[in-house]
Amino acid sequence: MSQAAAAGERANASRFGWIFGARADLAIAFCWVPIFALAHLWSVREGVSADHVLNTLLRGAFLLSLVHQPLTLALVYGDRQQFELRRRLFTWSPPVAIGLICVAVLLNLWIIVPVAAIWNTIHTLQQRYGLSRIYGRKAGYGSARLDRAVLYVWMVAALVIVGSSPAVLDQLARVMLDSRNSNAVVDLTHIRPYALPLLVPALAIAFGVFVALVRQERRHIGDANRAKWVYQGASLLLIASIAWDPLAGFISYVAAHAIEYVIVVYKTMEHRYAKPRERWPLLGKIVHTATGRVAFFLAFCVVFFVFDARAQRTIPGQAYDITVYSIGILHFWYDSFIWKLRKPAVAENFGIRAAPVPA
Repeated sequence: MSQAAAAGERANASRFGWIFGARADLAIAFCWVPIFALAHLWSVREGVSADHVLNTLLRGAFLLSLVHQPLTLALVYGDRQQFELRRRLFTWSPPVAIGLICVAVLLNLWIIVPVAAIWNTIHTLQQRYGLSRIYGRKAGYGSARLDRAVLYVWMVAALVIVGSSPAVLDQLARVMLDSRNSNAVVDLTHIRPYALPLLVPALAIAFGVFVALVRQERRHIGDANRAKWVYQGASLLLIASIAWDPLAGFISYVAAHAIEYVIVVYKTMEHRYAKPRERWPLLGKIVHTATGRVAFFLAFCVVFFVFDARAQRTIPGQAYDITVYSIGILHFWYDSFIWKLRKPAVAENFGIRAAPVPA
């Protein structure tokens, strides 16, 4: 085979630079689609049964979100090597986080709800940004700022569309919410007069950023990673679904984040712990085989599902809120450290062996 033919074969093989393989990557990219389709099917219907299904789907999305968050704690405290990388951080973060959450909950600070919502939205976007950067690293080009901007600008545009639509309140009124969240929904009525003037500029900026992204890919068409196109396209469609059907889009956005995270953790465990080794950390001893990984995830989900169900019935409301918010804040906080691509060991889990570049 000539050198030119060999180079052409390598180029064709690299056009889809998957992170974990086509099957896993496509599951990550499009896991939200069936959830959105199901939620949209019921959101366009009226009646008590439709409202009941929507409530069930929303609660299920929140439950998935809650269950996946402690996985981060297992990754940190179940792997001594991971823990030793930032011993002081992982030792002192829990008491500090619990203390802050106790103050916020016991003083009934209303700000905790919008802060948690904004933080969760940003955290989810950051996860999608991180995976976009991995695809970009595999291609060897691309602007990190542009990858981040296209996600954030599109999300802002989607929220402006949602805020400017009077039909959104009717949708949210169909979902059972506690008094605190109900007040937050009512407050949305005050946002509409401000959202309407921002609608055209937000859409214009979103379109401009998208055009810049397309131009970047056209300039590198020979080196382009088509897998990145698939993932970024799926992410932008997910964000657009929030503007089209806010309730169905929000349900799929929350649920997809948790499913995506579980798949990423499973596949990185497979890469990190599957090789034979005598002195595995505690987590590695459990998940170094496929059977062990499946058993771990099933047991993990069952344990925290049962814990959440019993905790809601048996402990005071404030104590439950403190527990849930503390797990959430530690999940957000730790994820900002343990998935840094600048660390060679982390980059290797995603099949990146080249010299680190800013991410």
